[in-house]
Amino acid sequence: MPSLGSKKDIHKSDLNFFAEFTASAAKMTRMLGYGVVVGIVVVALIVGVIIWGIIRNSIAQSKIDELNTILNSEEYKNLDAESQQLTQQMNSYNNYFYSLSQLRGQVDTTRSVAVNLTDLIKSSIPSDSYVDNYDINQNTMHIEGYTFSYYSALNLVKMLNKTGLFATPVTLTVQRVDPSTVGTVDTFIQANGKVNAINNYYSFIVDGALTRDIYLKVSKFLKTNDQKVETLAVDKPVPLKQGDPYEVKDVAKFTQSNKTYTLTEVRINKSTLAPDTLKGIVDANVINGTAYSTEGTIEIQLYYSLVEAAPEEGGNT
Repeated sequence: MPSLGSKKDIHKSDLNFFAEFTASAAKMTRMLGYGVVVGIVVVALIVGVIIWGIIRNSIAQSKIDELNTILNSEEYKNLDAESQQLTQQMNSYNNYFYSLSQLRGQVDTTRSVAVNLTDLIKSSIPSDSYVDNYDINQNTMHIEGYTFSYYSALNLVKMLNKTGLFATPVTLTVQRVDPSTVGTVDTFIQANGKVNAINNYYSFIVDGALTRDIYLKVSKFLKTNDQKVETLAVDKPVPLKQGDPYEVKDVAKFTQSNKTYTLTEVRINKSTLAPDTLKGIVDANVINGTAYSTEGTIEIQLYYSLVEAAPEEGGNT
């Protein structure tokens, strides 16, 4: 008969077999315990974050409620009406300032005639000539007179051009006067055979454009959505000479009282610029030009619209 071994050996083999399962089960139990602990920690963290968010929102809400209570108090409830009233007053003052600036601009841009101009004319008149009439204003000079020599009128013009008071050379018109209008025909030839000077009698007219400054005026306005116009600012007039280049910088945006305005329209001497020209000005953020005006002023009017502030991010959760 085959030998099956002792009974004691069989029991030891069985114990070794179950011991492997017991160790594996213990290991799995430990791993499961670790997982449970980690899960509890994660859940605790999530709950903590939720609780912290609720607490934070509660604190923020309490502060909001506190601010609302303050703003609704007697001290603050009329601030909005007062703010609107102050805004209206500021607009009125701005418009008043614009009117005053316009009047001041008219005074500044009114050119006074050179006090020595009449003396210069007097000293330039040749001895055989005289001035019958003259008119001088802030822009032009007009002289009418008579002379016994054609060249004396030319000399008068030459001397006037040397004064530097004229923007362009003065013009001269000379015309011989009909002797019959100023004397007797019988006296033309004197007894000694000489020609009476009255036969060479000329009238002359001298016209000249006086030199003057051209004033650059820049004004800024707010054009609201309902097309109302409010004055924002008026710059001091800048004197320029005829033909001088000028430059108005930083026109694309304008900031005043913590409010930002963007350029939407440009008028130069009451003429509205085309949209393409306006876009070029906004992109370059500058207006360039050459000083030329028969009126003595270049008036640039800049119209802006208010840039609405972006709403703040955040809110109640």
